[in-house]
Amino acid sequence: MDRDQGPPISPTLEKVLKKFLEVMKADEAIEDDAADRLDALLRSGKAPKPDEISTALFPPPEDEKNGAIGDGA
Repeated sequence: MDRDQGPPISPTLEKVLKKFLEVMKADEAIEDDAADRLDALLRSGKAPKPDEISTALFPPPEDEKNGAIGDGA
């Protein structure tokens, strides 16, 4: 993953985020793509909003991405 986006982060924060990403990827309950999205969000240089964190970890289901609404019945 490209880490050169946004403002530079401190070496201490870099170490913390690197370890956090390793732990998230080791957790079988967390998808690697979700861990990568959250990592990118945390490295963006701004404080993430709760809804941004939620979206990073739990993207909408495929049918919602495609504009489908309801249960399809």
